[in-house]
Amino acid sequence: MNKTLVHLQHEMIVEAKKGFPILLAGAFVFLLFTLMSFVFPIEVVRLIWIFGLGAIFPIGFFISKILGVNLNVTGNPLGALGGIVAAPQAFYIPVFILVYMKIPDYLPFTIGLLAGSHFLPYLWIYKSKAYLFITLGACFSALIFGGFVEHAFTLVPLAISIVYGMGVLFIGRELKGSRN
Repeated sequence: MNKTLVHLQHEMIVEAKKGFPILLAGAFVFLLFTLMSFVFPIEVVRLIWIFGLGAIFPIGFFISKILGVNLNVTGNPLGALGGIVAAPQAFYIPVFILVYMKIPDYLPFTIGLLAGSHFLPYLWIYKSKAYLFITLGACFSALIFGGFVEHAFTLVPLAISIVYGMGVLFIGRELKGSRN
């Protein structure tokens, strides 16, 4: 039986729960990044940012297993599309390393902007306005707090953590509304 695009999207929404465990993991990791600036010297914090980002996906996958959410929707081409949309994040690592080496004060700006912008396609994949909020919230937070304000290593991750957390709440509301 051929499935319609609408059916494939609905299947993704139901099985993957709009991917909220990844956002929950991101909120947690960025909150930890916020606290790191109070504990470690800035040189260490910068390195934690680069390497710590790699923890988001495994933590999100672990959270999804605990909550019974299937982030690995096989057999659905939109599941593959979701993976393809997420994969370019790996290619940003050289950008982060270069920024770290040349203009390290702009790491929060760069990471926040690139990490936030990659969520935009999920607006369509999951039929979720929450992802528009997440994209705009993360990108504008990175721009404002990372580009024009001091204490970027504290304010950017705090703002992104809050945006991701609010995104999880919005997605929960969307999921609850779709059951009615």
